[in-house]
Amino acid sequence: MSDGDADIVLRLEELHKEFPEPAGVLHVLKGLSLSVRRGEIVMLMGPSGSGKTTLLQIAGCLIRATRGRVEIVGKDFGQAPESERLRVRRKHLGFVFQNFHLVDALTAFDNVALAQRLRRQPIQRQRIMEILDRLGIAEKARKLPRDLSGGEKQRIAIARGLIGSPDVLLADEPTSQLDSQSAEVVSQLLRQAVRQYNPAVILATHDPRLSSIADRQLRLENGLFHE
Repeated sequence: MSDGDADIVLRLEELHKEFPEPAGVLHVLKGLSLSVRRGEIVMLMGPSGSGKTTLLQIAGCLIRATRGRVEIVGKDFGQAPESERLRVRRKHLGFVFQNFHLVDALTAFDNVALAQRLRRQPIQRQRIMEILDRLGIAEKARKLPRDLSGGEKQRIAIARGLIGSPDVLLADEPTSQLDSQSAEVVSQLLRQAVRQYNPAVILATHDPRLSSIADRQLRLENGLFHE
């Protein structure tokens, strides 16, 4: 294995995803492959219905591919038992969602801490505040989501995705709910956070402004990648 291969923490090989429908089988992914290295941001674009979210769900061990390999830190979890897939999600993966998915009854700090609880990790208060500070949101740590702007909520969501030091961060339309100014701030903070914490990132988006932070851009059409 070369040094470059050693840096690859996510490898998708010959992924197919099919959904049965009344009119026949819908082929969403048609044998695509992708490798992502530590610290690399891969931007995935494509029209609605092209399979971007499906791909992220497969890469995140949330759903299974019909066939193909999903290697995370060198081990194939594509068809692993659900107990192993849960373990890999807790240990190796972080998620950032377009609708934030914050818990309304928890403060910003506790929303980030929740990720450590779900990973069965001790709550690292200093580390949580460090990440919040790097994302420019430390002064909002005791605020509830209802008291935060959209951009502030997404920064909390990014902090939550990073707190467990994931090997892979999967972000689905992270700026879709934000105005232009907030989207620009959040995208640059995401780039800085990736440089600091060094996960591999797949960023699915319709937002061309995010191209400024991407190391590589791919377009998903007809179930395959087009660079």
